Amino acid sequence: MKQRGFGYIEIVIVMAVVAVAGYLLMQYFTSTAKTVEKMQQDRPLARAKLAADQATLTSVQGLVRSYQADKGQFPPDKATVVGLLASPPRFQCPGNDFDYDPATGSLGLTINDDSRC
Repeated sequence: MKQRGFGYIEIVIVMAVVAVAGYLLMQYFTSTAKTVEKMQQDRPLARAKLAADQATLTSVQGLVRSYQADKGQFPPDKATVVGLLASPPRFQCPGNDFDYDPATGSLGLTINDDSRC
């Protein structure tokens, strides 16, 4: 009577195939996790929103320069700068605002919560 079953070579071949498949799956999931992590670190959407906020600030700066050209002086305070606008500036990143220096007429972007943008 012959015994039927798997031979040693067959078992080794199956284990090698399973090991290679496991290794390839591990590489795939590791690279996917690294890609997701890299995308979260780069935060391209946040940079785009920040660039939009900078553009908003640049347009407000243009209004300040026009005011200075018309009146011969910079606006006396931030409320006057906001009054030059049809509506207060709407920043893309929640919590962002601007600072105004009446001595120089310069504006600066204030980022109150870096994690939200």
